[in-house]
Amino acid sequence: MTGTEYSDVHETDPRRAEERLPAALRLDHPPQARFALHLHRVSRGPLSLEEVRCSEGVRMRVDDDPGYVVGLPVQGPLHVDHHGRELDLGPGQAAVFTPSAEAGMATGDGADVVRVRVRAAALEDALEALLGRAVQRPLRLAASAVLGPAGGRGWAGVVRSVAAAGPGPASVLANPLSAEPLQDALLVGLLHLTDHPERDALDAPVPSWGPRTIRDSLDLIEAHPELPLTSGSLAARAGLSVLALRGCWRRHRDLLPRDDVERVRMTRAHRDLEAHRPEETTVAAVATTWGFAPRAFPAAYGSRFGLSPAQTLRGPGFA
Repeated sequence: MTGTEYSDVHETDPRRAEERLPAALRLDHPPQARFALHLHRVSRGPLSLEEVRCSEGVRMRVDDDPGYVVGLPVQGPLHVDHHGRELDLGPGQAAVFTPSAEAGMATGDGADVVRVRVRAAALEDALEALLGRAVQRPLRLAASAVLGPAGGRGWAGVVRSVAAAGPGPASVLANPLSAEPLQDALLVGLLHLTDHPERDALDAPVPSWGPRTIRDSLDLIEAHPELPLTSGSLAARAGLSVLALRGCWRRHRDLLPRDDVERVRMTRAHRDLEAHRPEETTVAAVATTWGFAPRAFPAAYGSRFGLSPAQTLRGPGFA
């Protein structure tokens, strides 16, 4: 992944409304006196996520976008014109568009909507890595999806949190160790969320081999946890599809690759906390170094080691 770009727009002056909107967004009608626009955007690598909250209805162009686009209404309805077929969606649903689709989206007044843009090749490459074979490009995605409890709601929640994320060293997007697995998770989550010709293949049984198949991957995780390791990168090194690698991991370790990556990194974080004094580092700095979100790190650390990371940093007398 390349560097992260952030954009944060807050505007209450109706006279400046149109000029503050990105080129693909336009107001549905002239702004009223009590106008408010809030737009957060974050882009990294092949993904761009933005959340738009506006007192006025907003129209979003999709027909000239070269990537896949997903619209997630958070509040209020989302009207979709998709190849002449009109859809009205609400929270808990998503609009999905293929590259350069003859389509557009429109919100009502006071709406809150999240838009996800994915570079076409990135999503298609992710599907090929999962299956270990070529797929037809572009993917023919269904025009809408239901964000059910089996992954869809969680995926949408992660998208919203990332879209609202601001810059800073503690951001999950600031460190490749956390940013690249997040990118993979969002791409794979989208492929599981939507209907497409290869959807059933994602749930089909895959061959599983002996423990030697994952031994080299485990050695790499143990030796170089500082690398931005993902299931995709480990599978490519092993010459397997992502689904086959995960199947082997479940069979022989009853885990997923990311669980072993987290285990090794947590051990390294523990060593760093033991090796430093409180005036030399902080718990948040150590967590960020090893790709953990600072807010979630203490609970995960305590579950593994039986004490807080702050106790470890302060020394044995505080354990």
